[in-house]
Amino acid sequence: MSAATRSPPARMRTLRTLSLVLAFTAAVGLIFGTAGFTALEADRGVAVNVTDDERAFLGYEPLTDDVRHGEPTVVVEYRNQFGSDLDELNVSVSIADDGSTRAAIDSVETPSSIGEGTAAGVNVTLHCPKREPVPLLFEADGNGGGVSVSLDRVHTVTCVPEAPEVTGVTFDDAANGNVSVSGSDGDVVATVWLAENPPTESVETLTAVSFEGAASFDTSKKLKPQVVQHPSADELAQDQKIVAVEFLSQSVTYVHPGWDAGVYENPSSNNGVEYYGAVDEQFLLNVSVEGDEVTAESEADD
Repeated sequence: MSAATRSPPARMRTLRTLSLVLAFTAAVGLIFGTAGFTALEADRGVAVNVTDDERAFLGYEPLTDDVRHGEPTVVVEYRNQFGSDLDELNVSVSIADDGSTRAAIDSVETPSSIGEGTAAGVNVTLHCPKREPVPLLFEADGNGGGVSVSLDRVHTVTCVPEAPEVTGVTFDDAANGNVSVSGSDGDVVATVWLAENPPTESVETLTAVSFEGAASFDTSKKLKPQVVQHPSADELAQDQKIVAVEFLSQSVTYVHPGWDAGVYENPSSNNGVEYYGAVDEQFLLNVSVEGDEVTAESEADD
C-alpha cells in the first residue's frame, strides 16, 4: 500500500521561496560585496555647508576666509581618501554669482593629481577695488584606480583691497582731521590716540582706538566720526582730542603739531608731524613736537 503524496501548504511554499531569494541575495553579497565602486558621484551640485566633506572619499576643506588683493592664497584643500591614487584631477574656479561683485579672479593654481592619503591646495589670486564678499565656486572631477569622483562646492571669501600709501594727516583743531594718500583711497590698519578734553594740565593716560580687519580705517572719511562709531569706543570719545594717528603697515605715526608731552600748547589746524618707529602710550605721553620733529621730553630739555 503506497502512501499518498501530499503537496505542502501554500504558506510553506511562500516561506521556502522567500528563503531561497534571501540565500541568493546573501551569496551575491559575499561574491561582490568587496569589489567596491567603479564610479562614485560625490554630491554632484553646489552645496555651501556640508559637515561630512572632510570625511568624504574626496575630502574638501576651506582654509581661509580672507584673500588679499593680488596675493596668491591657498583657499581650499582637497584630500584623497580613496584606497588608490587619483591620477587625474581637474579643478575649475569661478565666481558663483558674477554680477554680485566687482572682484575678479586674476589667476588660479590647481593640482593635477593627488596621491593616496595626501592633500593638495588650490591657490587663488583675486583683484578687488573695495572690500567685499566673493562667492567662489570650486568644481572638481577626478579619477584613478577604478574610481571617479565629482564634487562642487561654494566658499565665500572676503577680498581685501590693496592698502593705499598714507602720506600725511591734516588735523582740524584737535577734534578731527583728514588722511592724505598716494593714489586711490581705501582701507588701512590704523590706531588713533586720544586724550581727554581739554588737557589743560598734563594728562596721565591716553585712549587707543585700533582699526583693523573688518573695522579697518577708511582714508576717504574724516577721523572723528570713524572713532566715535568704532565698536570699542566709549561715550567719552566724542569729546576727546586727537593726539596722533599711527599707521602700522608703514611704521609711521603723525603727531598733532601742538602736542607737548601731555598738554596741547596750541591745538590749531595744521599738518601732523611724522615719526617713524614703534609708539605706545608711554612714548606719546613723553614726547613733544618741536617744529617739524617729534622729540622725547628729556631731549627737549637739553
